[in-house]
Amino acid sequence: MIDSLKTKLWDLLKEKDVSLALLYNKKAEILWHRGRYIKGKTIEKGEGFSKSYIKKSLIDNMGIEMENVIVASSNIDFPQSAYLLNVKALIIQPVGNGFFLYIDSGTKKSFTPADKEVFKVIGHLLGMVIDGIRKSETGTGGISGKSDEIENIRELVLKYSLEEEPILLLGETGVGKSHIARLIHRYSGRKGEFITIHTPAVPGNLFESEIFGHKKGAFTDARSDKKGFVDEAQGGTLFFDEIAEVPVSFQAKLLRFIESKKYMVLGDPVEKEANIRIIAATNRNLPEAINNGQFREDLYYRLQVLEINIPPLRERRQDLKALVMENLQYLKGKEIGSGFWEVILNYDWPGNVRELITVLIRAGILLDSPITGKAIRDIIQYDHNKKANVIPGKKDKIQQIFQEIESGKDFWEVVRKPFLNHDLNRNEVKAFITEVLERQSGKYKNVLAPLNIKEEDYKKFLNFLNDNDLKPWQAVQKQEIKGFFK
Repeated sequence: MIDSLKTKLWDLLKEKDVSLALLYNKKAEILWHRGRYIKGKTIEKGEGFSKSYIKKSLIDNMGIEMENVIVASSNIDFPQSAYLLNVKALIIQPVGNGFFLYIDSGTKKSFTPADKEVFKVIGHLLGMVIDGIRKSETGTGGISGKSDEIENIRELVLKYSLEEEPILLLGETGVGKSHIARLIHRYSGRKGEFITIHTPAVPGNLFESEIFGHKKGAFTDARSDKKGFVDEAQGGTLFFDEIAEVPVSFQAKLLRFIESKKYMVLGDPVEKEANIRIIAATNRNLPEAINNGQFREDLYYRLQVLEINIPPLRERRQDLKALVMENLQYLKGKEIGSGFWEVILNYDWPGNVRELITVLIRAGILLDSPITGKAIRDIIQYDHNKKANVIPGKKDKIQQIFQEIESGKDFWEVVRKPFLNHDLNRNEVKAFITEVLERQSGKYKNVLAPLNIKEEDYKKFLNFLNDNDLKPWQAVQKQEIKGFFK
């Protein structure tokens, strides 16, 4: 709905002689604007609108209606034509809790009662959407926690959802960058799809083809037309997961695309234009990558216009209880026993939210009720011991399987065939299946789509695992793990 409301406001700029529409909050931050050129991200430092009336609205927390007002601007960098803003009609109205909609006209002497009624309805709808986003952010599937850091992230998610500029998400592995990206897409109201590009899984020499697509015959192996990620994301959001892994050779083209939204399909001489929002994420230090010649400085600054830094769990332990309570379904109805919270709150969670969810999933599958602190500690310790005992090269092999799956290949090609040809052993396949199950709440039915398996092949998939003793959650394994807990 946000997207349709913004579109409606843009239409009003033409239909009702509106010169400027601007949304700001009680912190005097400019969240969104359309129409006349303005400067600045805050009311205090901005130019091109009525500061005095906006400040009055913030003090009085009320709407304002004025006609035949002149707003002066003296910023030397401001366009000559805007030194004096001949604003003839001005309306400011509260929308939602702590937000205001500013509308002015430079040509229309006054807004008609019908105009005002339309502004009032749109402001009311905008307020309802903003309040709805705020409530949903703290519920299941939102942004859980009560720390100052999380409160700030909630405000940024809301603020950035209203904008169209690129967003850069920073934070360690597992903090929830992709989840935040999906929330921004959902709250933006964009009608298109949310498309994720797992950049480490895209071969460097095929990057341009994967992003922009290609025509048949564009290069040696181009046997048919291929749609790129950009085409799939039309009208929606394109999420670059691990943007630091984009090849340096492609970064200049990516920068041009972000700035112009124009691109060329390989083998097609006609330039195309995209209607998409760009969100990028990384766990790497981008300034350091710039110094090492691995990332373009101009691309970094273009992506950094809107930035969200998501702190690790160890720096916001007060959010842990809320995160657990929001994900209790993974415990499968089992009660929380003595010492449980002490272990949860005192552990550093190096894998962040992803590790926490994994531990809850394992606890729900393997532990008896009530789940005590000792049992949870054993789950965590078992995971650490398992990682410490991983055969050298196994992690790399499992990661390679995931990359091949994400590139479009299916389970039969990258797991079943190599296993039957003895290129993958039983432990490697079990380790891979275990990882997939942990990502999909421990349910085999949920792994079909991530492994590119058709629903009608579900029985075939289970038979393959059973016939070859490849199911990781069998009784013999549970017995082994429980024995470790004693």
